[in-house]
Amino acid sequence: MLTCLSLLLTLPSIAQESTSEPTPSPTPIPLTRPAVIAEADNTGLTLQRLFPSLLQGQVGLLRLTGDNIQEGRVLFRNREYPFYQGNDGWYAMVVADIDAQPRDYPLSVLIKQVDGTNISFADLITVESSGYIRQLFDVPASLGYLIDPAVERNEYARIDTLVTNPSQEFYWTDNVWSLPIDTGYSSSFGQYRILNQAVQTRHTGWDQSAPVGTPISTMMDGVITFAGDLDIRGQYILIDHGWGVYSGYAHLSQMTVEVGDSVEQGQLIGMSGNSGRSNGPHLHWEILVNGEWVDGVLFLETWLPS
Repeated sequence: MLTCLSLLLTLPSIAQESTSEPTPSPTPIPLTRPAVIAEADNTGLTLQRLFPSLLQGQVGLLRLTGDNIQEGRVLFRNREYPFYQGNDGWYAMVVADIDAQPRDYPLSVLIKQVDGTNISFADLITVESSGYIRQLFDVPASLGYLIDPAVERNEYARIDTLVTNPSQEFYWTDNVWSLPIDTGYSSSFGQYRILNQAVQTRHTGWDQSAPVGTPISTMMDGVITFAGDLDIRGQYILIDHGWGVYSGYAHLSQMTVEVGDSVEQGQLIGMSGNSGRSNGPHLHWEILVNGEWVDGVLFLETWLPS
């Protein structure tokens, strides 16, 4: 039996010409659990959608409740997202990736029960434009070899291998994530960057102004998955926060943690720098959810179950 979630709402898109950056908040604001936008029942299971639509780079939550659930999967834009068991139900984090064209997309939910029964739900999700801008980016001549698309592909492939086995438990203790430093933003997520007026790439995170040696802290509790050198990101730290959520910290000048270390929110993990493919000292930080780059600022505004 196929049950459709019928209610669709739309968020306004961000103006294409807008180039303003949000101002970091030194005191994170506790987030409120989102309202149920749509709900459907099927054979004793209830699926709730906790978002109206998705901006490019945004994460949306689905909540599943009922008995005898063994596992669940979400299929969206030819990608698969798992359900994780929480304290008050099963949750899946669905991502509208930065390359998703603004329009409606089908979403399918497949649930396997303990007795082997399969249950299905279906929906239609609206993806809205985030208005990504283009930016000319000059890479120093000494680092010109790093604009080779093959170098970037290899680095993405390496990161993909690091996030294939996320923790099945979440490490966050509440919904209040913090920024790694309290400085202004200098570059936003999703930008189309034209490197040396020759090669186009995408900006997978947010940049914050930071002179070399600025202390960098972790945004939330987690476990260090990677702490080492990458061609583009330079000295880089990747933290597993559970449920497929990772935060990354790039272009560092020093790292004070090692792979396998458990870290707490606000703990010192390194110092900012100018390593890798960088044209000046700063901190680049990024968020991955289920293997997809997401807008970190939007993610910090997303309520998560705890």
